[in-house]
Amino acid sequence: MITRFAIVFCLVSFPGLAVERADVIIYGGTPAGVMSAVAAARHGNTVALVDVNKHVGGVVSGGLTATDIGDRKTVGGLADEFFKRVLKHYTTTYGADSKQVKDCHEGLKFEPKVAEMIFEQMLAEMKKVTIYRAHRYKSVTLDKTTIKELVVYDLATKTAKTFTGDVFIDASYEGDVLAGARVPYRIGREAKAEFGEYLAGLSEGPGQLRGLGDHRTMAYNYRVCVTSDTANRVLFPKPAHYDPTPFARTDGERAKKGAIKGFGNLFTTTIGKAGPNEKYDANWCDFVGNSEGYIEGDWETRDRIAAKERDYFLSRLWYLQNDPELPEAFRNEVRGWGLPKDEFTDNGNFPFQLYVRTGRRMLGAYIMCERDVTQDRWKADGVCSGSYGVDCHWIQWIWNGTGYETEQTQHVAVHPYDIPYRSLTPIDHPNLLVPVCLSSTHVAYCSTRMEPVFMMLGQAAGTAAHLAIEAKGAVQKVDAAKLREVLRSDGAILDAGYQPPVKIVWTPEHPKVGEVVHFTAKEGVVLNPIMQTWWDFDGNGTVDGANRKADHAFELDKVYTVSALVLDSEGFRRLVTVEVPVGLAIGKDVTVDDFEAESFGRWDGTRPDVVIKAGVRRPDVFFGPGVHRDVVRKGAKTPARILFQPNLPRAGRYQLCLGFRAARGHATNVPLVIHCAEGVKKLAVDEHKETTPFNFTPVGEFKFHAGENGTVQITNGGTDGAVVVDGVRWVWLGS
Repeated sequence: MITRFAIVFCLVSFPGLAVERADVIIYGGTPAGVMSAVAAARHGNTVALVDVNKHVGGVVSGGLTATDIGDRKTVGGLADEFFKRVLKHYTTTYGADSKQVKDCHEGLKFEPKVAEMIFEQMLAEMKKVTIYRAHRYKSVTLDKTTIKELVVYDLATKTAKTFTGDVFIDASYEGDVLAGARVPYRIGREAKAEFGEYLAGLSEGPGQLRGLGDHRTMAYNYRVCVTSDTANRVLFPKPAHYDPTPFARTDGERAKKGAIKGFGNLFTTTIGKAGPNEKYDANWCDFVGNSEGYIEGDWETRDRIAAKERDYFLSRLWYLQNDPELPEAFRNEVRGWGLPKDEFTDNGNFPFQLYVRTGRRMLGAYIMCERDVTQDRWKADGVCSGSYGVDCHWIQWIWNGTGYETEQTQHVAVHPYDIPYRSLTPIDHPNLLVPVCLSSTHVAYCSTRMEPVFMMLGQAAGTAAHLAIEAKGAVQKVDAAKLREVLRSDGAILDAGYQPPVKIVWTPEHPKVGEVVHFTAKEGVVLNPIMQTWWDFDGNGTVDGANRKADHAFELDKVYTVSALVLDSEGFRRLVTVEVPVGLAIGKDVTVDDFEAESFGRWDGTRPDVVIKAGVRRPDVFFGPGVHRDVVRKGAKTPARILFQPNLPRAGRYQLCLGFRAARGHATNVPLVIHCAEGVKKLAVDEHKETTPFNFTPVGEFKFHAGENGTVQITNGGTDGAVVVDGVRWVWLGS
């Protein structure tokens, strides 16, 4: 999807322009761009860092004060150095026992001006880095697939400038260089069927639309830094195009009814969560729909959209402080807040960086998808780890039958996972690396898009550029093992998503009923020896074998769900599941994940304790899209229930299996209500005592009609512990 705008400028040359030369040309002064520059320069390369803004740091120095970090233990290298420098700054400036040090939370919270200062310090230490500020992308010149020149427009001199180098890094939020270089890319959401992703496509609205892809992106906003320090605040200014209409219907009505008492009630990152010097991260006011057209628009279009975003946010802020329709006490409280007068002093105290949550996504050498962040989490060429959950902001308004509601990709928690080097490289372009608009589906990008990950990916890109230049080869030919060795020596945390690489192989591939099938749990390159293997040939969670190789004969003409679970010497587990067609393969098991179920009441996601260093680990074996709304705590006062409704392909007897991992503290009497062809059945399940290493436990056999007539409901009524559910499986036993 290359626009006519991009194609035209790819073909235009600019003879006679002064040419700036460096080993590595980086477009985009984002955190990824800064760390790419630092990494490449520390390894001896000259670097030109070309930024669209006057200030480096992107969103991190452009308003963010509370870092979206995920698992802190997965953050290493230059990103870790950045946070440690933040802590050192506050310790040196205010003292080790100061409130500022406490409020910076080990460097994870900071003032925007401090973030910018630290980025500038890291760059200034690298004498081989030259920064070009306020330069906008104009075009690239190609020799087949090799980038020869990058042309940008200097806003200060109002002239074009040309850059040439050995390796180019597109570290922009938008992905302009990759698009100009005619690298294939995506904007919007994939359909569920395209990559087999649970979370893909539309999540709300009419049933026939759910799971379909679209062109839409997450809503953009600004990470507006606000303060309650009246000595250091300016009142919210009235924007050029003031429109209070959207907020009178929401904030205004709530304030009039007394549902909100003041400014801090409007977003969760204020009261009690201040960063140093009473500065807060107002990460709200998403402008649904306004991001459409931004990515592929020209600079005039982008400026117009960004201005509308600014007016939208400031309209809300000014409305809350000034509208005479609001209660006077409410307005007086809100007037205690404002924009910090010592931030963004050359931009009206308002952030310079629009929060472009997602732009283009490259279709590169490896496309990360949902399974890479939830299931197949280890990559042999991993260059950093992600750990933030799948986090999607509002995408559109959609009719739900009674009114309009916001629609977005569902949120789920994830365990640490590895991001492969291949996702930073295009398929064909030998001198381009892309650490921000990396090769990923929308679902996976909703997790990888966090700024600490961008910092680590930037370091990987800068290091890979150095190795490519050193070897005089293509970025795709960089030795991944050597890259990982260099990154590790530079402090990177690798293999945080490690699971033993195992796949199931079997012969014959399509056996007959009663025919003996030979199964093997075939390992790849493992870090630790595999000590134990369990087999489940029927898909119901029972252990049917305990060796690396096992034989089994199937009894029905159906597609069987076969799983192998392996355990290595360091306690790492890996669950692998395949479907084996037997005979006529006319029956099939049906699994409904908790994500696909309908829940009522408060169900909380959990984050199992995954220890990166050797030690005790809680097994993180699960089968669905992630850890999501799957536990209700003991003693919960409000009733909670979750309803599973399958679409069974045929009538017959089914073995019903409940998905959970038994553990201390779980209830021994979890109530199940089953609506089946035999009527209503009730039973209780013990989730306290482990009976299988798998995450399904058989609970009984029942007859069901074909279609969507049957249901299984799990509740927390009268339970003596936590109730956990990760899905329900119907294992077909015959007619």
